[in-house]
Amino acid sequence: MSRLPRLLSACVLLTALLAFAVPVDAQSSATYTITEQDINAYRLPSSIRRFVSNVSVDLQPDQAVVTARITYGRLTVNTASVWQPVISNGRLSWRAVSATVDGVPLSAEQLATLNNTARRAIEDAVRRYLDSRIRRSYRVESVQITDSEVIVTVTFNR
Repeated sequence: MSRLPRLLSACVLLTALLAFAVPVDAQSSATYTITEQDINAYRLPSSIRRFVSNVSVDLQPDQAVVTARITYGRLTVNTASVWQPVISNGRLSWRAVSATVDGVPLSAEQLATLNNTARRAIEDAVRRYLDSRIRRSYRVESVQITDSEVIVTVTFNR
């Protein structure tokens, strides 16, 4: 066999192998649903459970309302906060739009502090939940919150 037919045969074989490696009908996006029940069954890490108890998440259209009791030393307060999803560069983040401590609203400065601290715990919990189900590199494209579900649509990175 001359050199040209061997080269063409090798190209055809390589093309066929690549076609099998990346199926034509491979799904490039998917939707994942997290129910309110799933969220409320989530067990907080022990480092957080020492300070936070009675956590409850109430999903509402386009937002999640989180109530919790926080104990620090001899101080115990009841909190409520309203969170909205934010997608930036394919990553899902959360923003507190309001919060109260024992019924007293947080100031703008206190709300900013909340967004820089507690937000990370929420982001990590949601990311771990999604990562455990997706198990490949992805970008978050959209998030929809209903009265009972958080619906996340992702596209897969190649």
